[in-house]
Amino acid sequence: MASIINANYWYMYPYYSEYSYLFNMTNPLTSIQNITPSNIFEIAQQAMYINNENQQLPTQITNVLVMLNSYADNLAETATQLQLTSPNSVFNQMIATSSDPNSISATAQAGATASTYNISVSQLAVAQQNIGTSLASNNITSLTPGTYSFTVQVGGKQYNISFNVNQGDTNQTVLNNMAQAINSANMGITAIVNNDPYLGTSQLVLNANSTGTNNAFTLTDVTGNAVSYTGANTVSVAAANATYTINGVSNTSQSNTIYLDNNNLAITFNKTVSNVTITVTHDIQAITNSINNFVNEYNKMITYVNQNQQYISPIVTSELVQSYEYQSANLQAIGITQNPDMTLSIDQNTLDNALQNNFNTVQTAFAGYNGLAVNVGQLAEQIAESPLTAYANEMVPIGNNYMGLYNSLGMLDISLIWSMLLPSGQFVNSFI
Repeated sequence: MASIINANYWYMYPYYSEYSYLFNMTNPLTSIQNITPSNIFEIAQQAMYINNENQQLPTQITNVLVMLNSYADNLAETATQLQLTSPNSVFNQMIATSSDPNSISATAQAGATASTYNISVSQLAVAQQNIGTSLASNNITSLTPGTYSFTVQVGGKQYNISFNVNQGDTNQTVLNNMAQAINSANMGITAIVNNDPYLGTSQLVLNANSTGTNNAFTLTDVTGNAVSYTGANTVSVAAANATYTINGVSNTSQSNTIYLDNNNLAITFNKTVSNVTITVTHDIQAITNSINNFVNEYNKMITYVNQNQQYISPIVTSELVQSYEYQSANLQAIGITQNPDMTLSIDQNTLDNALQNNFNTVQTAFAGYNGLAVNVGQLAEQIAESPLTAYANEMVPIGNNYMGLYNSLGMLDISLIWSMLLPSGQFVNSFI
């Protein structure tokens, strides 16, 4: 038995380097140092192990690269929010805070300037309202049948309105027809008929759709006396402009909402009030959330890459680390440090303090020249948009001189290998 094994051992020995190469290529943590009759069986088994591994390898690599693209896509999305060139950049998001939001509220748009406004309001802008005469709803109108016309003067523009009165029309019918004619003119006035079922009366109510003196209106009879009969030109609330001061400078407005800072700041007056402070600042909470999300996705990706170094190009880790190093001084100053495993940590107190007192450093670290979010975002986008294998690690090829061995032994059935090593008829189950 020993002589047979030794004979086959010496037969297979010339292929030692090929066997060990294939075995070591797929088992980097283990290697065959010496080939002897006692391990010749193990070597033969490894030939088939190599074959099975290589059959599974393409699927395994594909799965790794698909996940890499997924991590890159998520990282690119969070990085975009920290880039100044993005329309959704959190560094451009501003927030307006009022010391008395019930009296004066404010909304800041992206691009607003960080600033403080002291505001007092002495008069709110008011829309004109006319309330006509109360007429008995079901009484036959005193207006004679025919066509009635009148003009409405609104903000320097005149409208001609007409409607018909028919025999037997009640006061309520006349008022409804008059209101319909006014509304159909679309002149910025809404007419309604207010019916009081308890008193049995109806009256015409006219409301300007917008505040301010520019929207004041006047009705004048032209044919007939419908305006005077209904009292439609009776002003109950006169149009008025808002009167206010900002940082000591007096102003007026047709509306209770004013726009400052190139329309990036909207301020609404709800009450007359004195000394309300509006403060416009960067949206610190939004920036904090975006930085935390970015670091979280960064850590997920670099951890995944490190766990799959055999399949993923080392360029990915190298560029991620280099992106941090470009801004390492600024990043460390704002509380973002690199761990030994290349992941990042955030000292939240240091970051919060930097956002309040050293905002430009935070912005530079992420969105400036060679900013972390800029460089990492570019890399992540390249990975996500590139072919799946673009960032795959280069696998060591099986040279042509090994292909014959791989094909002849790697594809062999285990029983064939044993039959080569043992004489015909040898009982081998106890060995397998």
